[in-house]
Amino acid sequence: MQKIIAVVSGKGGVGKTFISINLAIAMHQFGEKVTIVDADVSASNMGLHLGYYTFPVKLQDVIEGNLDIKKAIYVHPSGLNLIPSAIDLNNCQCSLSKLRDALGPLEDTVIIDAPPGLSNDTLDVIAAADYIIAITNPELPSITNVLKVIKTAQDMKKTTLGVVINRMSYDNYEIKQSEIEIMTETHILATIPESKGVKKSIFLKNPVIVMDPLHPSSLAFKHLAARLMGKKYIPPKYVAVKRFLRNSGINVI
Repeated sequence: MQKIIAVVSGKGGVGKTFISINLAIAMHQFGEKVTIVDADVSASNMGLHLGYYTFPVKLQDVIEGNLDIKKAIYVHPSGLNLIPSAIDLNNCQCSLSKLRDALGPLEDTVIIDAPPGLSNDTLDVIAAADYIIAITNPELPSITNVLKVIKTAQDMKKTTLGVVINRMSYDNYEIKQSEIEIMTETHILATIPESKGVKKSIFLKNPVIVMDPLHPSSLAFKHLAARLMGKKYIPPKYVAVKRFLRNSGINVI
């Protein structure tokens, strides 16, 4: 049965697209049929994260031209299905008021990468979703803004699955996980650590969960995907040793 999850944030730059992509791939690796949709029609960048720059058919074509959404599905080398938005200015005024209808033919779990904030497009995405996952960084402006999105989704009778804290460095200059949970009145689904490996994966346009399955962020995404799917995830044995050997130039599985 179709399940639509909107990944939302209170502001841009918190890593929402990065999390949407890696979470979707993790769920796919667990055997879930997943399609990820780039609904940030005014500032699309999901394709750029994955190394794509042009698409013959985009989300805008589906909504404005009443095309079958399955014609806009592209398959990433990881096996993930994705529906992109155009990156040019000519398509940035597309209304998402018909998004739910457009997604109707999809039978998969649908993850929507929503625009940040509380624009009309974001409200349309929330309206189209069954559930939301809120993304924040461990800093006050990000938390304050995501709280507004969570409250708005609750007013729209949408279920918030929880909060994912991205770019966590666990130092004294960021708000603690327990404090974020109190501030948002929502439980924490996962924390994704800050690291050079994540920056490398974005630079190489290769999702970290594909580029480095043993990376701490990759394991966090697998735990998150398993939690959402009601599965138990047991990480590989001797992860620290395998990382050490790999960093020493020794190939490990």
